[in-house]
Amino acid sequence: MKPTLALLAALLLAPLAALHAADAATNTRPNILWILVDDIGLDLGCYGRKEVHTPNLDRLAAEGARYTRAFTPASVCSPCRSSFITGLYPNQVFSHNMRIYAPMVKHALPNGVECFTKYIRDAGYAVGMPSKYQKTDWGFETPKAPAFDIKNWDELIKKEPFFCEYQFAAPHRPFLPCKEHPVDRSKVQLAPFEADLPEVREELGAYLEYVNLLDMQVGKLIDQLKSAGLYEKTIIVFTGDNGPAIHRGKCFLYDRGIEAPLIVRVPAAFKPDFKPGAVIEELVATGLDLAPTFVHWAGGKTPDYMKGRVFFGPDKQLAPEYIFALRDRHDAEIDRIRSVRSKDFKYLRNYFPEKTYDEIGMNNVLAARAMRAAFKQGKLPRDQAAYFQPKAKEELYDLKTDPFELRNLVDDPALSGTLQKMRAALDQWIKETNDEGRLQEDPKLLEESFKTLLKTREDRGDKPKKKSEEKDQ
Repeated sequence: MKPTLALLAALLLAPLAALHAADAATNTRPNILWILVDDIGLDLGCYGRKEVHTPNLDRLAAEGARYTRAFTPASVCSPCRSSFITGLYPNQVFSHNMRIYAPMVKHALPNGVECFTKYIRDAGYAVGMPSKYQKTDWGFETPKAPAFDIKNWDELIKKEPFFCEYQFAAPHRPFLPCKEHPVDRSKVQLAPFEADLPEVREELGAYLEYVNLLDMQVGKLIDQLKSAGLYEKTIIVFTGDNGPAIHRGKCFLYDRGIEAPLIVRVPAAFKPDFKPGAVIEELVATGLDLAPTFVHWAGGKTPDYMKGRVFFGPDKQLAPEYIFALRDRHDAEIDRIRSVRSKDFKYLRNYFPEKTYDEIGMNNVLAARAMRAAFKQGKLPRDQAAYFQPKAKEELYDLKTDPFELRNLVDDPALSGTLQKMRAALDQWIKETNDEGRLQEDPKLLEESFKTLLKTREDRGDKPKKKSEEKDQ
């Protein structure tokens, strides 16, 4: 009788034991929180920006790793975000131009290409974007299958394991003040390409102050994670979509336009491949590397079309020798620029060298307006005046000695080998990606789409003046 009862008990308890085993297995998989912010550079305390107050992000970096050479695939939001969500370059998914307005039409994703969240969902993760701010204008036609399923934070975090993309509008324009931690405009550190003018200081200071406010917002999100008992069960990745909307930042392929803060915290239970407070200097192509890294950590199957790498963890893969970036039409400003960056050099190819950088920049940057007036009066030194003069067909910078990219060395015979190598790398990349940027948009459709763009701006009350209409300041 006793063996029979024991056998019966074993049979009854077996499903329960299996359930507990499944739960345990599920709990060994990390939650993933991807914090994506809008228009930010390396302007945090942990990156050396002394004027800001960013204790929450600094703490995250101290507990995790800070990457110093992470770059976005473009210098404006829609192309970059299309890359993040697919793991491909923007010119591979028809989103290299910044926004498509009627009567122009968006393209569907290439056959077989999906938003990367599909592969995470297939791996058994709950997938959500619960932030109030949700920028999903990826430039291509919205896929029929939604990229995210859950839009409520409390609902999402109850469904472990979960993948969460949480977006913040900060520090996108308009720059909001931070009353708790104001920035003294007289003490902001200007780059050599920035003129010491009141408008320049005011704008830069306002942006940095908004960064302070962002840090407070991120801190509150992390506190919610801790309160739910999920902090040590969640990998956190913090980064930005492109550079800040200040002088020579957003819209440009200089480092200020494409370098992104990248902070990764991996709880000890998941065996990070770095020590707390690590500073990692290898190249990271965020547009290509985020998607396969997230899919890999979720235990999903990474599709063959993704060419990025797993950039952290026990299965980390080798860093590339080069990363690439592009600039094409930004709203109504037509241009085409391609760049190649290694750890120490940057090469740019300008397809419209007759245009000045000022012509292709954003109209609402006060620093550019003030400096334009000073340029017309002959008051700017060479390094600042170059922004208002025709571009070179090619640019080459030694980033070790010239981190602000001011001395074009394309004609330096000592660097002819480097130049030829980077030219060849760009030519190969254009071929491999079948670079759509070489194809110009229909002029008639463009003209009509610009009318739609202007009406859109008028409807929201922020139609900018043309540069030719602006008065010298």
